[in-house]
Amino acid sequence: MARKVIRSLSFPVMALALVFSLVFSFEGKANAVNPTSSPVQNLKIDTVDGVKYSSDEHKKIAGIVVEKSNQGERILGFSTLQKYETYHQQQVKEFSPNTDVGIMSGTEYFYEHINHGGSYVSLSSGTWTYATGVRWGSFWNDRISSLSVAPWSWVTLYQHNNYGGYAISFRNNSSYRYWWNLTSYQMPNGSSWNDQVSSIKTGNY
Repeated sequence: MARKVIRSLSFPVMALALVFSLVFSFEGKANAVNPTSSPVQNLKIDTVDGVKYSSDEHKKIAGIVVEKSNQGERILGFSTLQKYETYHQQQVKEFSPNTDVGIMSGTEYFYEHINHGGSYVSLSSGTWTYATGVRWGSFWNDRISSLSVAPWSWVTLYQHNNYGGYAISFRNNSSYRYWWNLTSYQMPNGSSWNDQVSSIKTGNY
């Protein structure tokens, strides 16, 4: 008799355990898709519009500038593309008189993989492409993972064709060539910049 009772109870118990398992599994997936923290809070930014970055105050980031020099690296955020472009023009004016004319022409390289690995393409400093897929073939749209910037040069990467979407600039304010991995940087929406670039502008000081 005891065996019959145990057998009759085993099915409801197993069914209940299965329900709990599915519920907790669904909740775990939901939490993974919808994190409680805002993506902007995860950005490693030093300042926004010249003011020290605060995740509580700075909810909107339109553009990011990554500057590297002999003193190290700093990351600047801007709430609008207008402020982003204004800062860019100020930097060009500030550095242009101080640079050596002999090193002002250079080449920027863009790589398929991180750590300048895999296939690569290049642009001379001061040139641009409104669509990577048009200039270099469809393979290169959303395929860039790292880049190399010549001395006293800058590169601006855009999320979409025709310089649309989010933007990030890499500025080399030194006489040495520098490399960056896009996996190290996030868009304001929380996505990695890896395999996201669709148009590019370059220039020198």
